[in-house]
Amino acid sequence: MPSDLPLAERHCVPCRPGADALLPDEIAARLPLVPGWTQAEPGRLHRTYRFCDFAGGLALLNRIGVVADEEDHHPDVLLAWGRLEFTLWTHAANGLTDNDFILAAKIDLLAANAPGRRGD
Repeated sequence: MPSDLPLAERHCVPCRPGADALLPDEIAARLPLVPGWTQAEPGRLHRTYRFCDFAGGLALLNRIGVVADEEDHHPDVLLAWGRLEFTLWTHAANGLTDNDFILAAKIDLLAANAPGRRGD
């Protein structure tokens, strides 16, 4: 990783089509930096947050949407009653890049004290 800053303090960098995706050993080295995120399928990060209602998930999603726009890196999202799910990958690389881990860390930071959130 090119920076010693914590992931949540870093910023995503623009990727062009054909950008290099992280290799499996690079992904394995980064996964411990975003606890709770899994590689549900190759080249994709996934996490589910649980809520006591629909409104809590929606409120968090709106906050994350602002950050995703600022970083110009947009997750796939599923919002349902009681849960908010994210899937991250870099389309230009057709796999994972540092941008995905940066956004995952930023999402975790926002989710840490989200009202109505239940244990994952």
